[in-house]
Amino acid sequence: MLDLIDKKILYHLNWNARQAHTKLAKKLLISKQVVSYRIKQLEKKGIIKSYHAIIDWRSLGYNAIRVYMKWQNITLEKEKEIHKYIQKNPLFMWAIQFEGDIDLGFYVWVKSIPEFSEKWFEFITKFKKYISKYEIYESVDMVHYPLKFLKENNNGQNEEIIVGRKSGVKYDDTDYEILKIITKNAQTPITHIAKEIKLTAKAALYRLRNLEKKGIILGYYALIDETKLGYVFYKIDFYLNDLSRIKEMNQYARQHRNVVYRMRTIGGPDFEIEVVVEGVIEMKKIVNQIRTRFKGVISHYRFHRFDYSIKQVYLPGEKIAK
Repeated sequence: MLDLIDKKILYHLNWNARQAHTKLAKKLLISKQVVSYRIKQLEKKGIIKSYHAIIDWRSLGYNAIRVYMKWQNITLEKEKEIHKYIQKNPLFMWAIQFEGDIDLGFYVWVKSIPEFSEKWFEFITKFKKYISKYEIYESVDMVHYPLKFLKENNNGQNEEIIVGRKSGVKYDDTDYEILKIITKNAQTPITHIAKEIKLTAKAALYRLRNLEKKGIILGYYALIDETKLGYVFYKIDFYLNDLSRIKEMNQYARQHRNVVYRMRTIGGPDFEIEVVVEGVIEMKKIVNQIRTRFKGVISHYRFHRFDYSIKQVYLPGEKIAK
């Protein structure tokens, strides 16, 4: 069980993983030594898994495509074979095993539809007989919210980070090398970044701040293992017959303590959220709250539980060793 201080540390690191321990200590009114010790314990227990930068893929010139799949006539051995194929294939950047209406979901980042189609048809030709259905959406944006469920109260805070709004931002190879370092470990000291890219610390810091200013780097977060806290992730999709209240629904998601992500796509569900909850009962309670509050505009809905991650790549264009 975590105490209030641990929860506050997780909350703040998830929203800004690069802040100094001295700054975090001032926020929590405790010593830097206590903060450092607590963080080390959270890392040791696997509650904090890693630290990453939030990159706006569109600012780098990429589009994001999401694919959902449902299997048919598939053995466990074949499913594992497909997972290994996904892990080795550079087409797939982020892949999740689901439980529910969908078995597999993954993202790909591409600069053009022809680029995607060539790789996609190769995959679908190889495994089509095992696929009952699939859905392909163009991602418009993804909204990150703080882990409000870790706080005693929200105090009216409605912060958000929106990925997918920038485009045509200029960057060079040195910038990209910084992004590679900072996406693998958002807490990498600037002196280490400078050494890796062969610049002075001052020049490296200028580059990093410029990437933030341009909106390529939108933030830094701690990846939390919610299962070690007794929570589970659910993705909930709502299909609407009336979009007149979509702004109100978006605001509802922004304020809700259990909603951590909201997505918008072309061709997908009209209102998509991801929630962190203690179990299926709490998830269904949230669904019913939304159905009651927005009665008359919801046609139908579905949900999927996050089972485990098959693959996670945090930077578009990065080559993955086979």
